[in-house]
Amino acid sequence: MPLTDNRAAASFPTTVPAAGGRFGRRLGEIPLLYKVLFANVAIVVVGAIAGTYVTAATLQELSAPSRHALAFVFAAIGVIASGLVNYAVLRAAFQPLESLERLAEQVRHGDLSARAPLSPVSDPNLVRLVETFNSTLDELEHDQAQLRHLAIQVIEAQEDERKRIARELHDDTAQVLFAQLLRATALKSSPHREVRETASQLESLTGEAIESVRRLALELRPPALDDLGLREALEALAQRFSDTTGIDVDLNLGEFRNRLRAEVELVLYRVAQEALTNTGKHARASRVSIVLRREPGRVDLTIDDNGTGFDPGAAAIRDEQGLGLGLFGMEERVSLVGGVLAVRQLAPNGTRVAASIPTDPAPTRSSPSGRNQDRP
Repeated sequence: MPLTDNRAAASFPTTVPAAGGRFGRRLGEIPLLYKVLFANVAIVVVGAIAGTYVTAATLQELSAPSRHALAFVFAAIGVIASGLVNYAVLRAAFQPLESLERLAEQVRHGDLSARAPLSPVSDPNLVRLVETFNSTLDELEHDQAQLRHLAIQVIEAQEDERKRIARELHDDTAQVLFAQLLRATALKSSPHREVRETASQLESLTGEAIESVRRLALELRPPALDDLGLREALEALAQRFSDTTGIDVDLNLGEFRNRLRAEVELVLYRVAQEALTNTGKHARASRVSIVLRREPGRVDLTIDDNGTGFDPGAAAIRDEQGLGLGLFGMEERVSLVGGVLAVRQLAPNGTRVAASIPTDPAPTRSSPSGRNQDRP
């Protein structure tokens, strides 16, 4: 997975570009203090020479204006010329500060790929400041990419472990329990009444254990997600949730002609699974709504319930109900595939969990898990 943004590096060079040949390079090396000083000295010199020449020429005529009028004219000309020249010089010199201000605003909104352009006529100290800022953002983006890569590896390892445990539960534990169930069923034909009663109890308990193991295996890694797709996996999840909790689930899954990317399907399934788990444990709801829509360029998943609701920003509630880790896991999974997760209270009661994920592949991120890819 690439760890830097080559386009950003290509768009903003790390050295001051040559402009105007040797003169432009020399001009760019002059500090801001001396640029302003030289500009003002030049104005004074030109003004003095021009003023002296004009004064000497005009006083020779009888109709020449008074000295005060001449002083006012020269002062006005000097102010205008000085203002224009200083504005141009300072505008060019302080351009990096304006670029840094815009860059800081972009970074504040989460765009770490933004960079500040360099100006060949700016103060060298300001240019070095811009270069330092850009370099810091390069390192920060690199570190963030590495953290994302490590987080993806953790999620991949977690999903692989889920699949392994689900397979062992299905192939080993469930088979042993099934064999035990057959033995208990055979003992029900015993001529001894005590044996038949014990065998009947063992048969019932073993059947419940097999059902629990099957349900646990499905929760760990549902085969429908890999074999059939997200819609079918969500339908099975909603059915199991409704059977287990008695809460009605309304499904509106839309039409999907093509499969989504494997990592997107997995993330959306885990978000729905965690949201339903929180609803069943804490919300005291009687109805849940799951809406899945595929819009141009993105897919949206919304889970609403009519329960008591909670404030996701309240740390006390998160700690008391044990929701903090689940919400953090959902947010992290969604962000790894370039999406956004929003959790908020509904009026008059209830909670909404909404995830929006782009359907276009993200070139800087790896797949969290899965084998199937989006097919055209």
